[in-house]
Amino acid sequence: MKRVVIYIAIMLGSFFICNAQKIEQRTMCGTFYKLVQLKDFNTSYTLELNTDSTFKLHINLFEGSSQCIGKWKILDSIFIMLKCNEDTNPYEMLSSGYMSQKEYKLQIISKNRIRYKDVVLKRKK
Repeated sequence: MKRVVIYIAIMLGSFFICNAQKIEQRTMCGTFYKLVQLKDFNTSYTLELNTDSTFKLHINLFEGSSQCIGKWKILDSIFIMLKCNEDTNPYEMLSSGYMSQKEYKLQIISKNRIRYKDVVLKRKK
């Protein structure tokens, strides 16, 4: 009987722990930022996740800047999928800052940190 009670307690405990780790979309809303300082130039990354499932990703490089606007969603509580809107302006496609990649999969480290490629973006307070 003691074993049954311990087994049930362990099962209930693991159930509540798994539910506590689920990250909701409204929890991740906000602005995330990182400034990478190198010897010759700096690069800044800004990601704005809005409550209406829209986002804006802005990358400022030494030779120009790129941005992507679109929709986002959380996948399996560990990834954020960004899908950029298609550009209708042909001049945007020819510019040096054009982002040809239209989908990005970012890893959720915590509610305050997101990994974009090799860069960890932190929530702005």
